[in-house]
Amino acid sequence: MLRKRPLCVAVLAATALLLLLPSGIWMKASIPEGVSPAEGLTGKVCRMESRNEGQAVYLKGTPEGCCLSDDEILLIYFDAEQPFSIGNTIRIEPPYRIWEPEAPANPGQFDARLYYQTQHITRLGSAKNASIIEGNVFWPGELLRRLRENLSIRCMRLFGETNGGVIRAMLLGDKAELGDETKNIYQKSGMSHLLAISGLHISIVGMSLYRFLRKKGCSYGISGSIGMIVVLLYGTMTGMSTSTARAVTMFVLAVLADLLGCSYDMLTALAAAALLLLIEQPLHVYSASFLLSFGAVMGVGILYPAVRSLFTAPHKLGDAFLVSLSIQIATLPLIQWFYWEFPLYSVFLNLLVIPLMGVLMFCGMGALGISFLSWQAAGVPAFLCRMILSFYESLGEGTLRLPWSVIVCGRPKYWQMFLYYGGILGFVLWRSRVKEREKWRLCMRTAKGEEAEQEEEQHYQKGRRRWEKKISLALALLLCCCLQLRFYGGFSFTMLDVGQGDGLFLRTEAGTTCLIDGGSSDVKQVGRYRILPFLKEQGVGTLDYVFITHTDKDHISGVEELLEQAGEPGGMRVGALLLSEQSAWEETGIRLRELAEAAGTDVKIIKAGMILTDKSTKLYCMHPKEGARYTDKNAGSLVLRLSYGEFSMLLTGDLEETGEREILEWGENISCDILKAGHHGSRFSTTGEWIEKAQPKLTLISCGQDNSYGHPHEETLERLENAESQWLLTAEQGAVTIRSDGKSFWAQGYKSKND
Repeated sequence: MLRKRPLCVAVLAATALLLLLPSGIWMKASIPEGVSPAEGLTGKVCRMESRNEGQAVYLKGTPEGCCLSDDEILLIYFDAEQPFSIGNTIRIEPPYRIWEPEAPANPGQFDARLYYQTQHITRLGSAKNASIIEGNVFWPGELLRRLRENLSIRCMRLFGETNGGVIRAMLLGDKAELGDETKNIYQKSGMSHLLAISGLHISIVGMSLYRFLRKKGCSYGISGSIGMIVVLLYGTMTGMSTSTARAVTMFVLAVLADLLGCSYDMLTALAAAALLLLIEQPLHVYSASFLLSFGAVMGVGILYPAVRSLFTAPHKLGDAFLVSLSIQIATLPLIQWFYWEFPLYSVFLNLLVIPLMGVLMFCGMGALGISFLSWQAAGVPAFLCRMILSFYESLGEGTLRLPWSVIVCGRPKYWQMFLYYGGILGFVLWRSRVKEREKWRLCMRTAKGEEAEQEEEQHYQKGRRRWEKKISLALALLLCCCLQLRFYGGFSFTMLDVGQGDGLFLRTEAGTTCLIDGGSSDVKQVGRYRILPFLKEQGVGTLDYVFITHTDKDHISGVEELLEQAGEPGGMRVGALLLSEQSAWEETGIRLRELAEAAGTDVKIIKAGMILTDKSTKLYCMHPKEGARYTDKNAGSLVLRLSYGEFSMLLTGDLEETGEREILEWGENISCDILKAGHHGSRFSTTGEWIEKAQPKLTLISCGQDNSYGHPHEETLERLENAESQWLLTAEQGAVTIRSDGKSFWAQGYKSKND
């Protein structure tokens, strides 16, 4: 199938090569060397979007701006609507703030830098005011912007707040008013593709118009030109996302093929669209939207014909199921790679929702169009849209209530993805070869006569086809099982970069998973955006134990989020929550206990002398003792000593000098290979005597970059240096991962790994 399409093979090879290269070679530095933003920011408005609070303005560089090159964009947020138009040259008035998109500091963390740079956005900013220097207006872009804003307002009036946000996302690519709860239902159930402008939208907008004009007697040239112009304008108005650009390019090529009297080949058009996008921005090859959009179409164009040749569908519903199944098989590794989980029932769910999507699109567009003439008349198609959207939401909520609706699987390895897609390619080539042989046999049967033909056909249907199906199903099962294999040999420990806070995760050789603290004082929703993505990326669906060293916010805020979301599909279940006796009866501790009990989590009290052990690893609690009370929460921090074979770690929470002295007076053995410094490297912890007794080869310090406390303090680092203990900071290294075989250990920072 692919051998007759050299462009497809070339693009696939180029894509594979780009994936093997580090994405950093395509990244651009946001601030040119020697240029200071304080000199002033001047740019030309190329795009504007209304947000829930204020406005987002996209600026391109100008000669006067001195901070942006011609192909770089600054996305700046204003607190209120600004009187700008597309094409205006503006100057940002002080005070303003400029920053770089955040690169991930933890495994699984969203790569904001990559996301923005695929759109050529190299810097973000916020400001209150700006002045117009030049009032030139680019009217085509400005009219499209005003039309989009007008249609957005009409959506909210016609469909209501909830449904209006969904229709805006589906028709206009505007997700500003899409509620978190609604978005969660679509994402978790596997219907999130309905919220993106895709081939279906372009087909309805462009191909329907093209065919309508042809039926009315317009020539190919006029019909095609109008169709292409409308589609290009629609794509531009909706923001021209990756999937939209792919669909627009393929539509234009389809119309051009019709105009030139040539046959249209979907795979060649797909390859041409991919080539154009990669030439424009090589970073697209690392983005989920690019790979999933093109992967889904390849599933229809390459895998579906092979599946269809083997499993005949007696009616349209069966055929639709095979299409949906082919897309799911083609994109399964990508979904697991980017989202670490997959919705189990999405194949069947899409059989119900996709057929109605065309009706929804026509009614939605019709309602918006009619609203310019009569609001009352527009209410009829709008009512039908609301009914369909209610049906969608009910289906999504219903599937999410089913067992195993969302399965956390973790990120597969490169070799697993290579083997999976190699198996699919082998299956496609095999079916292509069989199809050619069937054509040859058909010619032979025709030569032998009707009676021989029927007898041979029956023999083929009963024999060969049966074992071909068995082999195909066995291959599919084997590939899926191979994709789900996870190997966690030995012991691993990760100190997450949670900003100014603590978050420690460990997995023993026996597979026991523990989270020790999880919170931050400067990262909002740290549980949702840093801790939970990391756990899912690691394939953790259930935490066996969560330890709370003490109840300060920077140690529990993320744990609270995990417990609050534990009952949701794809939420993180927690087996047991362990607190000290004092923490359990503090106000924040009581709230934690209530959240845990509501989530079905056991709550246990841990105190000095208790040991938690499995086949390979032992966790020994050193502090605090039963009945101990401390006026300072830090002084009552849990202290755990971990041992795995000859390897050991000492985890101290926010313990300071008073608590350290207590443990030393009790005669506890605190010697360790790795020490987690107390209280983020404060000068009042990790004292000289403590370090001398512990003799750590490596000290880990969790602290936020440029934090207001000045952690780690210089005195602490000097004490570690005098003791010849190396140290690693999350502020510099990002997440720090330790692996051990029970004798030696290896440490690696996430940022240094990805540099």
